[in-house]
Amino acid sequence: METIKEIVAERRTYTATQDTHSHRYAQLILPLEGELFIETGTQHLRLDHHTLFFVPPECDHTFHSVVRNEFLVLDIPHFMLAKSKLQNRGISYKLNNQWKGIRYLILNEIDKQSLHGPALKELYPYISYHLLQEQQPKSIRYIHEHYNENITVDKLASLEHYHRSYYSEWFLEETGKSPSAYIREVRLNKAKELLRDTDLPILHIAIQVGLEHQSSLTRLFQKYEEITPSQFRTKYK
Repeated sequence: METIKEIVAERRTYTATQDTHSHRYAQLILPLEGELFIETGTQHLRLDHHTLFFVPPECDHTFHSVVRNEFLVLDIPHFMLAKSKLQNRGISYKLNNQWKGIRYLILNEIDKQSLHGPALKELYPYISYHLLQEQQPKSIRYIHEHYNENITVDKLASLEHYHRSYYSEWFLEETGKSPSAYIREVRLNKAKELLRDTDLPILHIAIQVGLEHQSSLTRLFQKYEEITPSQFRTKYK
């Protein structure tokens, strides 16, 4: 099975002839023009200007296109996916503004004919971050997007279509923490960021991270950082 030693980015086109193969490296396929039909096991996808697709290593996939097309394809060595959930399954993504920005950066370097292994290697952590973020379970993404609201376990469980009793066990296996501990950690990290990077009053920061009182934020810092929010700001700002 073919392997590669460095990440590669190319513009590619596809024909109407169906091709089925697999390779030891992963691929990220971003649309530029037209559409591509691709199948991987139970997945049957049409990639167009709304959708991109990640093909994991050693994944049999069948593809073809019946219209004029062009795609930006990244070949990613398997060793760059070590210890990552990205090597487990194919997944489609919505072509949102973040992905459009990534596509622009890569195309800009290709057009300047300056893109090579080292340049892409520096960009890959950013690409990998977005691949992994969108692979997170819905309830975990919900916590990161709604940490400033009142979050209940019932709400989180419903997002995963689990019973509340099973959800807590599942969450512990997934993150190593209980839902409440994970929410506290997210709020604490956001509060640290606001203390370092803004001059907002501590009460306002407490409210922005989903706590009703300044004293609640103070207790959180004293428990996990062993200092008060004011002391943290003085130390790290």
